[in-house]
Amino acid sequence: MIQGGARRFKCSALSLFFTAAVLTQCVSQPPDFSETEWYAKVQSADRASLYVSNVDSNGLFYNPWLQRETRHVSGSWFHYKKKKYEEVSREKFGSVPNDYSYLSDNSFDSITFHGHATMIIKLDGENIFTDPFFSNAAVVVQKKEKIKFDYSKVPERPVVLISHNHYDHLDKASVKQLAKKNAVFIVALGLKNLVERYGANEVYELDWWQSIKINSIEYTFLPAQHWSRRIGQKGGSTLWGGFLIQGSRTIYFSGDSGYFIGFKEFGGRYDIDYAIIGAGAYEPRWFMYYSHLNVPEFFMAARDLNAKYAIPMHFGVISLSDEPLLYPLFEIDSAIRQNPELADNIFPLRVGEYLKIQ
Repeated sequence: MIQGGARRFKCSALSLFFTAAVLTQCVSQPPDFSETEWYAKVQSADRASLYVSNVDSNGLFYNPWLQRETRHVSGSWFHYKKKKYEEVSREKFGSVPNDYSYLSDNSFDSITFHGHATMIIKLDGENIFTDPFFSNAAVVVQKKEKIKFDYSKVPERPVVLISHNHYDHLDKASVKQLAKKNAVFIVALGLKNLVERYGANEVYELDWWQSIKINSIEYTFLPAQHWSRRIGQKGGSTLWGGFLIQGSRTIYFSGDSGYFIGFKEFGGRYDIDYAIIGAGAYEPRWFMYYSHLNVPEFFMAARDLNAKYAIPMHFGVISLSDEPLLYPLFEIDSAIRQNPELADNIFPLRVGEYLKIQ
């Protein structure tokens, strides 16, 4: 069951690293974008390319199956006419309180959505944090939903998974606080030194398809269709990806990713119980399509992964795109009302809600 009742399913500001990308790839009027052509490109990619070297001739990481387009355009994302969105009810879709008192209960297996890509997974006696982002801002972008997190509720030696080095996923202050709990960090290739500078003592960095076992749970780093950059770094100098968590249940965490052939590959290769999949920061599509999933793609990825249950993420606390903060939940709820059978395996969580693992 989900805590807090029944299951529920503009560019306002940009962080410095994201602004730099936008200003080189934006227009006064949005460029043409064809969903049909995009999906044809995805389907034409060769799955074998998921297993080849992910380092290019310049020594930088890239996605071998489908590289990101370079758009030579001018103008500003801020200047073109944006879509109008229906108003979203905060009462129905907004955050719910959570005191996290259950984190110390080793028998209470659960998945909690703290907002954006921060999930707290309790499995087989372990507390697992994905991309912990408990700060109130990512560089210059302030959270619209600021929720105080009490680190004193976190048991000693949690496991922290870092999918990539963007500021809304690798948060310095959160790493420092969890390091005080003697956390074990499993990070994308190239991030070990940075996380150690933030105070972590036990850090393992993984390339795609590499695994490590901590206590009774095995963690595998999987490909994702995204990119990486931090202020002062070259793009692609560190890796990005998602994680497979295999214990008494198998849980997949997509990290940041666009829709890609990897989902079908993972669905055929692994027996996934719970898939935590991005469904936010997807507008405008002409810019976001490569790196983030929209709501239809969330459902497509859930199908490709053949997961028993799917949970959307990457929304709810910070705005990095045009769609309103809670709009993904609204869209998913609308899809489920139109297709009630989806309610059997889609579990949209509000910020602060948890799902008890079955």
